[in-house]
Amino acid sequence: MPRSPEPARQQILDAALRLFAGRGIAAVSMREIRIEANQRNAGALQYHFGTKDGLLRALLERELPPVIERRRVLLAEAMSRPEDTRAVAAVFVLPFAELATGTAHERSLVLLLSDLHNDVSLSLYQIMDLVGDTAANDAAMLLRARIQHVPIAILDERLVVANSIYLNAAALRARGGARERRLDDRAFQENLVDMFHGAIIVPAKTGLAS
Repeated sequence: MPRSPEPARQQILDAALRLFAGRGIAAVSMREIRIEANQRNAGALQYHFGTKDGLLRALLERELPPVIERRRVLLAEAMSRPEDTRAVAAVFVLPFAELATGTAHERSLVLLLSDLHNDVSLSLYQIMDLVGDTAANDAAMLLRARIQHVPIAILDERLVVANSIYLNAAALRARGGARERRLDDRAFQENLVDMFHGAIIVPAKTGLAS
């Protein structure tokens, strides 16, 4: 019976996640990933994934489903609380804040997503769209319906900026260091949601709202 290629494929994905999280996607070569994954065959990565983009897509397809499911659970909770805008804010922030305070593997995923998000060629929404996540878009629509005092154009801009800021904040926490650990994990998670929520609900200046 021929040996399954799946263990080698998973080893490569694990190695790619470690290296991407540690140094950034652009700085890591396919050769370095192959060596990190203990693959002697020079064509192993091409065989399994074709290109670096193919490997990255496969990594996201493996890693993001639990994040997407967590978003969907939070979205369902938010929809059950018709007046609660903070619950909607949690849909955007809490999955990443939880990963940032989780296992080494989960922290690596936050670092990977932050690096991807900082590449201006892809938005966080587009990254999630790669694997079929609609919860963020649904949450944005829910906020538009619930936050009537902020013009939609301003609210949408705030969501874009806030997503970037708080994903980077989660990445800083995931990377570690004394300055990022002044709060315990639970307090960090809740504070990040509070900050995101405050940033999107503050009234717009009259000139911007006209």
